[in-house]
Amino acid sequence: MSYFEHCLTFGDQLLQEERRALYKYLLESNKDFYKLQAKKLLAEGEVSRFIANGKAIYSVKDSFVTYSAYGLQGEIFSQDVRQIRLSKFRSLNLIKLRKFFAQGDIDIIRNFPLPSQYPREENGFGISVYPFYTLAYYANGGNPIKGLLKKLRTNDNEILTKLRTL
Repeated sequence: MSYFEHCLTFGDQLLQEERRALYKYLLESNKDFYKLQAKKLLAEGEVSRFIANGKAIYSVKDSFVTYSAYGLQGEIFSQDVRQIRLSKFRSLNLIKLRKFFAQGDIDIIRNFPLPSQYPREENGFGISVYPFYTLAYYANGGNPIKGLLKKLRTNDNEILTKLRTL
């Protein structure tokens, strides 16, 4: 079993550093898939994605994209978990949506992991307050310049190497 497949079973036991590295890995490895999803979402107004033991449904309304999360085992769902505002520029929207999809995948993996030996806490739907694609994540909601500096110093190479090779 690959390290990525293991990550799909850890759920809320994934450490923050592991989730961040997994986000970067998904963004990199699913680049083409996310781009196709983004184009479909902009054309049709809705798209869905299954990952781990959950499903995300993305929809566009009034220049905003939101997603709702569902567990495949009849678990609780959360509506409008996150949202982003679309711009007037299609190419910028495609980039923003790819990052949004990767963050959504991380949220689904965290809350709806594949069945495994690891016990799952049943305490609602958990997400990181600040998504990984924002400087607010790195600054913990503070000064964006400090966030940029911290982002530049962040090193996820060890975990990313495990995700890419094992």
